[in-house]
Amino acid sequence: MTRYLLDTTLLIDYLAGTDAVREFLEAHEDGEFATTAMNYKEVAVGRRLDGDFDPERLAAAFAWLDVVPITGEHALAAGAFEADPYRSDDHTRRAVDAATADLLIAGVADAEGMTVVARTVDDFEPFVPVAAY
Repeated sequence: MTRYLLDTTLLIDYLAGTDAVREFLEAHEDGEFATTAMNYKEVAVGRRLDGDFDPERLAAAFAWLDVVPITGEHALAAGAFEADPYRSDDHTRRAVDAATADLLIAGVADAEGMTVVARTVDDFEPFVPVAAY
């Protein structure tokens, strides 16, 4: 069974009722779905900014989804991914710092053997298996 780690873009589109998300989930219904605490936090931030934050409603909307806490093992995997851009002349420290959340999410996917599902596949392709929806 394939294990999918759902990125923030998918979670936001799920809440919006986007057909592409529904179609992806239906096509992969035999898979196991999870997200990270980081992704869950990002959705909560967006809801707060929109003035539409209700923690109980948000929890209910994602009750079907496991929320994976970020552990030391995940941080070590993310650290390995982050070291390469720092060594490269193609990236500024600011750009690498801006990618920290995605690197932690990729670290979770790597350590847990999951495929990230995102609209922004370029954020994850250098690091872990990724699927677009």
